[in-house]
Parts: sequence; C-alpha cells; structure tokens
Amino acid sequence: MKRVRCAIYTRKSSDEGLDQAFNSLDAQREACAAYIASQRHEGWKLSPARFDDGGLSGGTLDRPALQALLEEIDAGRLDMVVVYKIDRLTRSLADFARIVERLEAGGASFVSVTQSFNTSTSMGRLTLNVLLSFAQFEREVTAERIRDKIAASKKKGMWMGGPVPLGYDKSGDGLVINPAEAETVRVLFNAYVELGCVRRLENFADERGLLTKTRTLQSGSVQLGKPFSRGRLYHLLSNPIYIGKIKHRDTVYDGLHGAIVDAGLWDHVQTQLATNRVARRSRKTAANPSPLAGKLFDDQGRRLTPSHAVKSGRRYRYYVSKDNMLRLPATEVEAAIHSALENNHAVQFERERRGNSESDLLASVARAVVGADEILVTLTGKTDAIAFPMQLQKRGVEQKLVLGASMQRDPDKVLIGRILFAMDWIDQIESGQSVSDVADAAEVSPEYVTHTLGLALLSPSILEEIGTGRQAPHITASQLKKVMIPAFWPDQRMIFPAN
Repeated sequence: MKRVRCAIYTRKSSDEGLDQAFNSLDAQREACAAYIASQRHEGWKLSPARFDDGGLSGGTLDRPALQALLEEIDAGRLDMVVVYKIDRLTRSLADFARIVERLEAGGASFVSVTQSFNTSTSMGRLTLNVLLSFAQFEREVTAERIRDKIAASKKKGMWMGGPVPLGYDKSGDGLVINPAEAETVRVLFNAYVELGCVRRLENFADERGLLTKTRTLQSGSVQLGKPFSRGRLYHLLSNPIYIGKIKHRDTVYDGLHGAIVDAGLWDHVQTQLATNRVARRSRKTAANPSPLAGKLFDDQGRRLTPSHAVKSGRRYRYYVSKDNMLRLPATEVEAAIHSALENNHAVQFERERRGNSESDLLASVARAVVGADEILVTLTGKTDAIAFPMQLQKRGVEQKLVLGASMQRDPDKVLIGRILFAMDWIDQIESGQSVSDVADAAEVSPEYVTHTLGLALLSPSILEEIGTGRQAPHITASQLKKVMIPAFWPDQRMIFPAN
C-alpha cells in the first residue's frame, strides 16, 4: 500500500480567541485529523509538523505557515494537504491557481474535509474553480454593499470614521469640536488669507510651533503631532469638513457635526487657492517652456539644447545636439521621461511618502542621458541613475524616443501592496468589522478603504499581469486613485487593457 504523507493546514483571519485553551485552529486540526484517521486504510499518515496561521488574512499568500508548507511540498516531503474548508487555504481564485500549480509540481494534492472533494481528480479541480468563482462573486457583492452603505450614510451627513481631523474629537459615531485644536485651524485659515500662499503659511506654522493632531493608536501608543508640511496644509485648507460638510466623491453634503470656519472665510480661502494654482501653472509654463533644458545629454556627454521651428503658424519644440546629429521632439521626450518616472514604483513611493505626489516630476530631474537602447535619469539629490529601456526610431530628419512599454518591468510594489491591503480589508469587513474600524486600524480614511476595496476584486488575469510587471504602463497605484474599479471582470479590461 502506498503511503500518503498528510499535513494539516489551519488559518483564522483574526487573532480573537487564539489565547483560549481550545481555539478555532485546534477545532480545525481536530476535524482534519479525524478525517485522515478515517483514510488509514488508504495509507494516509499524519505528519507531526503543525502548519497554523493565526490572525492572518486569506487574501494573500504571504503567510509563514503556508510558505513553510509549500516548501515541504516543493521538497517532496508531503503528498496531501488537508484543510477544514477551502477558504482556510485561500480566498483568491488567482492564488488558488498558483497553489494548485505548486502542489502538482510537487506531486501532491489537497482535500477539504467539509466539502467532500480534492484536487487529485479533474472533477475535483473543476468543482473547486466553480466554488471559488462564487466566492469571488460574493466578495464583489459585499464590496458593492459596503460602498452603497457608505454613500447613503454620507448623504445623511454622517462621518464614516477614519483619522479624526484636527479640530475635532470622536464622540460615539460622530465628531465634536475640540476647542484648542479648532483655534489652531482658524489661525491657519486666517493666516493663509493674510500671507497669500501655502509656502509662507508653512513657515508661519513652524515659527509658532503649530503641530498636527496627537493621536492615540489602536495599540494604545501615542503618536505625537508633527510640523505641518505643505501637503497637509493644502489638505486642511481644502477640507469641507471645517464648514460642517461631508464630502463623498465629487458631492458635498450637510454634515451632522459643527463648523469651525465660517462660510465667508472658507470661500475666500478656496478662491485664493484656485487663483494661486492657476498662477503657479502659468509661471511654470512661461519661465520654463523646456523643463529639460540643461539636463538632457546624449551618450557622448553632449548637451541637447532647446530649439524650435514654426510651421503654418504652429510652434514645434525640439532638443538638438550641437552638430544637429540628434533631434528629438521636446513634447515626446518630456512625456516619455515623465511617464517612466511616474511608473517607477520607487519614485512613486518616495513622492507619496513626502506628500507631493502631484508635483512636477520633470522638475526633479537633475540629468537625463539618451543612449542607444536606454535612457538614464538621475534625480536631484540622488547619486544613482534610474535606467529605462527605450528605442530611437527614425522619423524623417528627427528621431522618436519610444520607451519599452512592452518590455518586462519590475512589478509595481506599491500597487501590489495596495491590492494585498484591499484583500485583507475585505476579509476584516466580512468577519464583522465596520469600515470605520478598518480605517482606524490602518490610519486611513474610510473613503480610501472603500475606494481601495475594488483592487481585491480584480480578475485573475489582471492580477497575474500586475504581479509579473506586465500591466499597461499607465496602470499605477497613483493613477488608480482616480477611478472606481467595476466588479464585473470583462468591464475591468476598459481600465486594465492588455499590454
């Protein structure tokens, strides 16, 4: 009789109750052990090693016990994985496919003791795929229901949780004014009207020692207030919560909380912000029509200088070498370098960390070198150059720079991280937590949570493309902040076209 070496895998999404003498993991293991004992006549034998993941989501494969289990299978030391239910192993159709591939490569299969099928047969694999497809559908419906609930609540003026804004304290499910912090908010609004720009307001706040809100985290630790950055000041000055309003997407509703700033002052500040935004863009265009001037070189170290030609009343900009051997259309070069930097996860992460994700990327370029098959970009304050694959295609007397959009890129770790967060948050919500609780624990807004949840519902093919860096170049975590992801997989291709 062939011996079948069996391992039991158990998982629980939350750590609640794990300190009990007999917890959920023990109950799962006991049921699985009984099933293995019932198959003793088939040669099944239980491995003494335990593979338990307590307090970990099934939305990701990054679980210590699961990884240890898969390594044992890769090494050929196990023949059968036994689970209480399939969702203990994974809640993702894409992840399930990867696990089955690992099992098949290691000559192993798995069985669910409460669902009466296993992956050692083609019918079992078909049934599993059908079941997981329905599980995916259930998660999509859950996400839609959550979004609808938040929209309805905000329409009634309810604050839906998340980090409490400076100037308020949390009271029950709502907000009450914190008098001391509210005075700081009023000082900043009035100072902005007098100073006229956020840069001067930042200096004003630093000189007077004004700080962001001190927060008590869910763990009990205290996060002290920090000096105001320009990004935080822009957010504060444009947040309608301070005039007693609640914003949901592009619509603003009357809130149930009190206002800190009067409507007249608010309107004055919004007008000033809009005026400064237009003036700043106009100055940037007028003062620097060629943002890469003095920064662009060929691979021989020769500077490419700005030039232009006028045809039929229209002005065409170029970057040309001194001997005119290389002439690149300026708009295309600038767009290509901007796109490459925007799609680079390291650059994107640094921008978001500093809170200036909307700033002009080309202004941060210190030097860009156009080579035969790549362009090397060095950012201000950095010593290492970032290499982007590209091609120079002849087009008349000029050459077109084409970045390697179809070439393999490093996976976008920022985007992948958000997908994992989304899967984890859906698990937490399905286990009974509210969106507000999830947002509080993650120290983000409820809007951010609900907007991000859509990433957990991506089709397996799109997840595979993102995981291997093969998604279209414009698909980044930053760009996806601006769109709502449809739940229906075919509709997702409108946003995530195949590369």
